[in-house]
Amino acid sequence: MTPGVLLIHGYTGSPREIAPLAAGIETMPGPVEVSVLLLPGHGDRIPPAFDPERFVPAIGSEVERFRRAGREIVIVGHSTGGILALSAIAEYAIVPRLLVLASVPNRIDGSHFERWRIHSAGNPGISLTSMARMVSTTNRVGSEVRSGRVPVLIVHGERDELVPVEDAFTWRMRFSGPVRTVVVPGAGHDLFNTDPGGFAVDVVRRSAADALHIVTDDEKETLRRLADAEPSAARFLARSPHSASHLANSPGAGGLRETPFAPGPVADTEPVIANIEITTRCNLRCAFCARTSIRRKERDMPLGRFGRLLDLLPHAWRVTLVGLGEPLLHREVADFVSEASSRGRHVTLATNAVLLTEEMSRRLIGAGLDAVAFSLDAVDAGPASTVRAGATVETSIGNIRTFAAVSSKTRPVAKAVFSAVSSSTAPYLERLVETVARLGVDVLMLSDLNFPANRSHTVWKNIDERTKSIVDRAVRKAFSLRLPVLSVTGLEEFAPAARYREHLLIPPSMLYHRQQKRR
Repeated sequence: MTPGVLLIHGYTGSPREIAPLAAGIETMPGPVEVSVLLLPGHGDRIPPAFDPERFVPAIGSEVERFRRAGREIVIVGHSTGGILALSAIAEYAIVPRLLVLASVPNRIDGSHFERWRIHSAGNPGISLTSMARMVSTTNRVGSEVRSGRVPVLIVHGERDELVPVEDAFTWRMRFSGPVRTVVVPGAGHDLFNTDPGGFAVDVVRRSAADALHIVTDDEKETLRRLADAEPSAARFLARSPHSASHLANSPGAGGLRETPFAPGPVADTEPVIANIEITTRCNLRCAFCARTSIRRKERDMPLGRFGRLLDLLPHAWRVTLVGLGEPLLHREVADFVSEASSRGRHVTLATNAVLLTEEMSRRLIGAGLDAVAFSLDAVDAGPASTVRAGATVETSIGNIRTFAAVSSKTRPVAKAVFSAVSSSTAPYLERLVETVARLGVDVLMLSDLNFPANRSHTVWKNIDERTKSIVDRAVRKAFSLRLPVLSVTGLEEFAPAARYREHLLIPPSMLYHRQQKRR
């Protein structure tokens, strides 16, 4: 049966304000009925009195039309249309697949009243009684905390001249179920008409399509396998149920489906993996890092911006704090972990471990960190001082060992050491293996250098029989010490702990063999 999307304009408004959204939703994949409700008394030159006793039943009647036919529905309320939608949901026990609040006021007080007076200046027929009743209804509905698990999307213009953008974040605290907030840059209160790029329309259209998607049996089976191998996926889907199809059909789930990923010209799913750099600062001067050739201004990401990024990436189950900067230099790093973890995300952090004290380890684990990757390219003082200048390698080694000990006593965290092997560190690879095997980590991941500037220092450009023998012995030594050695092919695969055998560095020559297109 054809699902529906019900669009509700605000008091004294008209369908014109949501016409671009109606047109956008009609382009959704699959059949959908778009119902643009004209509130009773609207459409004439003189605005009606603010009368919830007329407006709310009109919404309930239209929803009932879909409900009688067993059809799912998404409800979108613009401005005070969102207040009326919430009133109808409460009065008629409506359970939409998704509720969208677009530019909806949460509270109107004295500091906001002048905005509403200016906004209403073009409607001289609005009485003080209607204004007072609208304010009273808005404040009552906006103060109520709602139980239930109906997903909510809050969309708000950054430059809303009527409803302060802060209201969008106040609404987050009024719902117990999944809530997503998207602030549209440059947009005003007339959200869908003042956004020239159609960003707001696209956000709502995609969200409605996700909400109305019926998960197929094949997708359910893929998700079952994923949850069995990675329980955090089930936790994420409980917080973000509309991400099911994106996870099930993502490239990372290809191995679980036993159907290799074949990229096409257009992505069928939105990103399910997000690598986010929270600082550009670093405390090391690694010889082969891109920072040596890319000069960047030192900046830290505000925590609020991180939250907005997560809202813009609603299906990014796996979030990794990684980049050319060292995450532990950000004084709020544990808060970043907590913010992502609280949304059900699987959180990984990549660090050189120089600042990973016992206190920091406890903070990160307590914040909900799921996995950590330690960068460690050499353990001998000579080569280590050359390839990772700025701190003694003994500091990192001790901190990694401490983190593993804290994790074993508090909460399990997946731990890996990542090493970028170069022609100068390859001779010491066996020593690296012996040290890592005693650190309490789960795996060692080896990679040759990347970036064109490093080509002359790569293993594959300097390979000879002696180096081949060193690499082979080191990998064999690791396996004998019960330390799995992985290639980088599994970095973006799902369920790596359950499928690590598929990504073992076997044969060891995989380290320096490259496809022709990568040369």
